[in-house]
Amino acid sequence: MRVGLLFLPVLYLLPGSILPLRSQDSDVGSKSQAGKQLMAEGRYAEAVPVYRQLVEALPGNSGLLLNLGMALHLSGQDREAIPQFAAASRLQPDLFPAALFLGAANLRLGRNAEAVAPLQKAVRLQPDSRDASSMLAEALVGLERYAEAEPHLRRLTVMAPADPAAWFNLAKAYEALAGSSFDRLLKQDPESPLGLALVAEARLKQDRRAAAFHLYRQAIERGPRLRGLHAAVAGIYRSEGHPDWAAVEEEKERRLPAPDCSREPLECAFSSGQHHQVVAIASKLRSPEARYWLVRAYNELAVQAFSRLAALPPSAESHEWMAQMYRNERRYGESAQELRKAVDLTPGNLRLRMELAEMLWLNRDFAGAQQVLEELLRARPDEPGPNHLLGEVLLAQQQPERAIPPLEKAVRLEPGRAEVHGALGRAYALVDRAADAVPHLKQAISADTDGSLRYQLARCYQAIGETEKAELALKDYEEFRKAAEPGPEATARGAITPP
Repeated sequence: MRVGLLFLPVLYLLPGSILPLRSQDSDVGSKSQAGKQLMAEGRYAEAVPVYRQLVEALPGNSGLLLNLGMALHLSGQDREAIPQFAAASRLQPDLFPAALFLGAANLRLGRNAEAVAPLQKAVRLQPDSRDASSMLAEALVGLERYAEAEPHLRRLTVMAPADPAAWFNLAKAYEALAGSSFDRLLKQDPESPLGLALVAEARLKQDRRAAAFHLYRQAIERGPRLRGLHAAVAGIYRSEGHPDWAAVEEEKERRLPAPDCSREPLECAFSSGQHHQVVAIASKLRSPEARYWLVRAYNELAVQAFSRLAALPPSAESHEWMAQMYRNERRYGESAQELRKAVDLTPGNLRLRMELAEMLWLNRDFAGAQQVLEELLRARPDEPGPNHLLGEVLLAQQQPERAIPPLEKAVRLEPGRAEVHGALGRAYALVDRAADAVPHLKQAISADTDGSLRYQLARCYQAIGETEKAELALKDYEEFRKAAEPGPEATARGAITPP
């Protein structure tokens, strides 16, 4: 989630008539003018001691507390700024900049939960503030409170319809809401034809037509009156060059009765394009049908938001969106090309650099991925993700000795990640450090998807003379591989068969 913090410092200086005159009033006035000048020149750190002195001289003044807080915040001292903004807000509850900057300081420290309340106040005080809505949306998304973030993101698209970030973030929020609704549907009724239909639709978007075909067939068996399934199967038949089979399914679809809008209002609202109405109604219900249409509505709203993004001039967000589309289709080379364009437009975005490295790795461009990761780690040497991926990339290039240092660091930074332990265990094994490899391979078994870690563990036990443990590990490997082999029924299900 990326929402820009696009605000400028607002200086609140004390009018001389508010407090009674004292002997040092002339000194207060000169310091006030000096602080204002330093802030105007962007010399925020130098303004801090000036405003500290002013606050000491006039401790009950909300404007001076606000200015001190802004000087601290804008010079990167957010922890020290927060008490100043909080004090200014207590003295003057309707002081919009105090609420806004209190939220901003918490947000920059990663304290999303603490940022929400002041930013909600800022939105109430100035509903038209783009900065307040933007930061509140960022805080809520950071807490995965997507339903609460959605109206603020929608407001941003109205305030700034040409801002690609607004449309991108709104679409991503809709995707997240669709995903959580889908998860709830599967937990409620895992055998539901509605859930099978949604999984089939997802497989079809990934161009996994055979998998989608069989899921649609199962959904039809369990929900023969569910509209749209025969049409989806017909589309798969046509894409496979079987128009005659497709015609049979299309005829079956035509025979289904039209929805009764008095009994099926969600389907009728969806069919007429009233997706926000579907969300408003379905989000209050708990039935599988309501959750199904909620997923469909959120997905459609995401598509619409991405379409608005695509209609704007090229941007980092539009390239990232295209990269995601290509990745879903497993077109990793084209995805990497789009991510390079996004990185070129936002060179300081380390998250996009990491995504580019992952895509190059998936595309087996190991040298390219290594270059991106090494550049990233020069800027952020203690990030666990890049250290782990660099180790994987070096292992893929048959350089286990070089892979060990970044993998050891990744394990120290994220000791609970099985995948990192697995990579480090493999690296140790490849340099004949079997005793060092064993504890990491054991911890990584939960992440073993192809049996290779189990096999490596058996070999390491054998190398250190633990014969009995080696035999048990090898037996575990053989049982795992046998369980993973597809049977004849699974092979038969892989074919797209006629109606």
